[in-house]
Amino acid sequence: MKINGVIILCFVFMMSFSGGCNFKPEPQPLPLSVRSTLNLLQEDPQFVMYLNFKSMSRTNFWQKNISDSILNAEKTFGSILNTFKNATGVSISNGLDEMYYSNSWFGENSIVLKGLFNKSKLDEYIKTDSLFSITKNAEGKDIYIKTDNGLYFFFKDDFTICASNYLKQIDAMMQISDTSESGLLKNEKIYNSIENIIYKQDLWMVSTEKAFIKGIYQNFLGSTAGIKPEDEFKTDTSGSNENPSDESKEKVTLENLYTKYNSVSFSAEMKDDILILIQNNFVSESPAKFFKSIMNGFLTVSRLSTGGKQKPPAAKLLDKIRLNRYDNDVFIEVKIESGDLEMLRNTDLLSEPAL
Repeated sequence: MKINGVIILCFVFMMSFSGGCNFKPEPQPLPLSVRSTLNLLQEDPQFVMYLNFKSMSRTNFWQKNISDSILNAEKTFGSILNTFKNATGVSISNGLDEMYYSNSWFGENSIVLKGLFNKSKLDEYIKTDSLFSITKNAEGKDIYIKTDNGLYFFFKDDFTICASNYLKQIDAMMQISDTSESGLLKNEKIYNSIENIIYKQDLWMVSTEKAFIKGIYQNFLGSTAGIKPEDEFKTDTSGSNENPSDESKEKVTLENLYTKYNSVSFSAEMKDDILILIQNNFVSESPAKFFKSIMNGFLTVSRLSTGGKQKPPAAKLLDKIRLNRYDNDVFIEVKIESGDLEMLRNTDLLSEPAL
């Protein structure tokens, strides 16, 4: 068969079936350097976030659309990052390569910064700033304290700063070596979710905590209360304590959908534009089908609401959303170009008519 024939056949299948030639993309490999740093984060986080400033800052999209905003933010950002910029010259726009962040329900956080830091310069700077103090741990290693917000931090090495508002986490991070299987690496569920993220190079965030996932979607799901899914589905209870043969399986609803999640992740790939992907991983196909149906309904209603009118910028972005389901996963993908950002910057979203 000629190539043209294959393309035509593929197109026919795509028009006939929801899957067609639509194959699930392969996740990018997790860099070994990132994996070895994850052991510094707490074992049971509410969510985990990773940003690679070194990679993103090299892209055309960053240089055209983000670099100026970052510079302006750094001038007024009264945080530890601004302190590092003033004291060591290392900042998001100059020398800060990576940032890792995780947080727990009890408020304990873990922060890891990667870059080329000047500890001596920081020591001199802190001597003149009354908001900082220095203490030492049992081994005589310096621990810095930002007294106004109770944040502790220390130099793991010349390229790594670890921080937390929880002194017990600081102690744990000090004891961890690059080769140890500790911290987040001991949490198989969230680590597997990180492995399954498609875009790992630039930025990503992931959570396996159902209550956190509920918080993400509760406003959105509330706004879709008037949208009925195309079908009703029963959840698959295999792997749970329920009897799989029980005909009275729990029905998936907007209210209980968050309980059917394994994980949700946000990731992005930045080049000339930025490709944003939200991955929703469910316990079975039934809630995945239900969620895709809800999203299809929401997008359809939003697009139809503009009718023949001039579409507002937010509605134009809806036209770029791509929705795909692969077994238990639902992917929501949107590509944002420089022109889209310019359009949104010149729009007063607060006065824009509701979709």
